[in-house]
Amino acid sequence: MPQKPPAPSFEELLDSAQRHALHLELRDVYAVGEEAEVYDAFLEDGSVPADDSVFWGGWLRLVERTVARGVKVRRARIVSEPVTDYIRFEHAITDANLRAGEQVRWLPRRR
Repeated sequence: MPQKPPAPSFEELLDSAQRHALHLELRDVYAVGEEAEVYDAFLEDGSVPADDSVFWGGWLRLVERTVARGVKVRRARIVSEPVTDYIRFEHAITDANLRAGEQVRWLPRRR
């Protein structure tokens, strides 16, 4: 039986975008292991990772490069209320997304 080709990475997908890229987030918590250290630090003292930190792993540069080509990069976060600690964390780090050129919108799940 033939094997499926691997799914494209976010980088490959954004590099192929011509006009728009939309990142839709629907969960109130994302259990992503590589975020554990910065998430725990945020819970402890409210700190957020620097734009050039390992945490971002090149994401911000990828967004900047994509936006520079004229592609609109949009992110929609649909959240429950009251918000979870993880959503508070996402809100705290969103300034970096905005500086990179993403357009980020928040919408309460009830709406």
